[in-house]
Amino acid sequence: MKQAIDALERAIDRLEQNMDRLGPSTSSLPSSGVDATAARAALKSLDALIGELKEGAHG
Repeated sequence: MKQAIDALERAIDRLEQNMDRLGPSTSSLPSSGVDATAARAALKSLDALIGELKEGAHG
């Protein structure tokens, strides 16, 4: 379980870095159909979930 959580965390970190490279003013990417604001919100939600999973694994 810990390995899966760590893998998810690394993947999310990479996605967050990619989103940061696009810049904060990018609200959507018409060429890809990606809503950057929604993507950032989803990544934050996943970060929070991983934090909860880690706490549960240690608790």
